[in-house]
Amino acid sequence: MGAGAQAQTRAAPKRVPAAQPQADGSSPFSLGAELGPGGVITAYNRNAGPSAVLFYTSLRGGYEINDQWTAELVLRQWWLPANHALMLGVGARWEPSVLTFGRWFVDAAIGPASTKSAWSFGYDVGGGFEFDIPDVPGLGIGPYLRYGSVINSDRNDPQSNDGRAWTIGASFTWNFARAEQAPASTMPRAHAPGHAYHVTIPDTDGDGVADDEDQCRDVPQGKHPDPFRLGCPEADEDGDGVPDSDDACPLQPAGDKPDPKRPGCPFIDSDGDGIPDGEDACPQKPGKASEDPLKNGCPPGKRKGAVEEEDQGPPPESNPAPKSVKKRSMH
Repeated sequence: MGAGAQAQTRAAPKRVPAAQPQADGSSPFSLGAELGPGGVITAYNRNAGPSAVLFYTSLRGGYEINDQWTAELVLRQWWLPANHALMLGVGARWEPSVLTFGRWFVDAAIGPASTKSAWSFGYDVGGGFEFDIPDVPGLGIGPYLRYGSVINSDRNDPQSNDGRAWTIGASFTWNFARAEQAPASTMPRAHAPGHAYHVTIPDTDGDGVADDEDQCRDVPQGKHPDPFRLGCPEADEDGDGVPDSDDACPLQPAGDKPDPKRPGCPFIDSDGDGIPDGEDACPQKPGKASEDPLKNGCPPGKRKGAVEEEDQGPPPESNPAPKSVKKRSMH
């Protein structure tokens, strides 16, 4: 039997033609089996009725010629009521369409056959679909339908009728090349004799946290992972790239000119003296930098309180001098 199951990757890999030397050293061989019930179309001997039920089994080995054709050596067995039909033959399998999850196939075989009543020749044709098994790269399983015939199956039958039957059931194929070419992340493999097998779990977002533990599988955790949600980035409400836990202004984006001393805050200097308002004791009056927090950013010789008093104007007089009143002359 030819190729059965395809290695599970995000895109279906194209098979390397087996007739050419394979660079990765993978084997072009495959093994297959079929089993299922069926029915007799014409009797395999003259003493049997045409409506008998049968059971069918098959073993087959394949050698891949190219990406669609496989040469086969087959052993077919039709288990009949009070009889049997055994065929050892050669054949070919054709895979016209390969999908990401499986493949269609059509095959045929011919060879010597024997029944309880004669030695003769037989042939069969069949087709079906095999699904790739994601957890077992190289294995394919699917339904099949097959027609088989043994020529002149009863030598004592003067009419020389052929025995013909149909079967339906399950097809199994193990493809060595696809199994060997499967990614290490999907195949358990031993490091050395005597060592235990290990399985690598996928990491979809590539943040170093495996998908089975990552609470945000499609979003990398970034430089600031959330300590309470494994594999997730920490919240950033204002979207400025500074996580809320480190952002001194969590609701205000830092903008194009962030404050170097206050992470996540914009640099605001209302009086243009180069000292941000958050550190400027006189944010409305340009001044010079000072180690004294009350003079930092204030005009020379001024302190924070003094400037505020100056802005408010002189204090009112407590005892203002009475104003002179001119008396009007009385005429």
